[in-house]
Amino acid sequence: MRCFLALSLFAAAAFMAGCEIPIGTPEERMFKSAKNDYEHNMRKLLDSGLNPDITDSAGWTPLMWAAAKDNTDTLKLLVSRGANIEHRNNKGETALHIAARWSRLDTVRYLISIGARPDALDHLGWPPLMWAAMQGRTDVVRTLIENGANMEFKDTNGNTALMMAANRGRTETVKVMLELGVNTHKTNRAGQTAADVARQSDYKDLAALIEGTTATPPAPKAAAKKKSFF
Repeated sequence: MRCFLALSLFAAAAFMAGCEIPIGTPEERMFKSAKNDYEHNMRKLLDSGLNPDITDSAGWTPLMWAAAKDNTDTLKLLVSRGANIEHRNNKGETALHIAARWSRLDTVRYLISIGARPDALDHLGWPPLMWAAMQGRTDVVRTLIENGANMEFKDTNGNTALMMAANRGRTETVKVMLELGVNTHKTNRAGQTAADVARQSDYKDLAALIEGTTATPPAPKAAAKKKSFF
């Protein structure tokens, strides 16, 4: 009974330690380390000779999981050991696509600083900017554009990142793109501008903002003067 209790306590301590759990194959432990930022454990696995570019069933590498979780310490370790920042998963996404879509700003900045390509296209033919704009990742959108992402890129339907933001009512993202000089007159294959797309999605104020025709709100009416009985 004492032996069982001691083993239970040891297992609980191991569970709490997290990064030192000796459970699973080395590959499984590597993915766990990437997801949870267990840098020490990752270092040991890499020192043992494990390939930093192993993939899971979805084609994700440990670097991609570190990017998705914004685990920059583990990310930098993987890069220092030769991990490929341009590896594609089964959807054609790079780590920069994933970081942009998940709004991992520190990771986006780091990946760009070491040469990740903002113009890389996934299987939908979309660069990271399209995902970031559609999902309203405003800081990421600014960072991508300021580091060379093409604001005027069109997908196979002629839609731009501005149109994707307009379609979802991402007002703050649209404001940043307008500030950075995006062309509001481009049309998609249906002949729509970003303002048309916003209006179609019932974002009328956003359409007016894109067209630069936002009306000045009317001044409040003066309160009616009360009759005095004195």
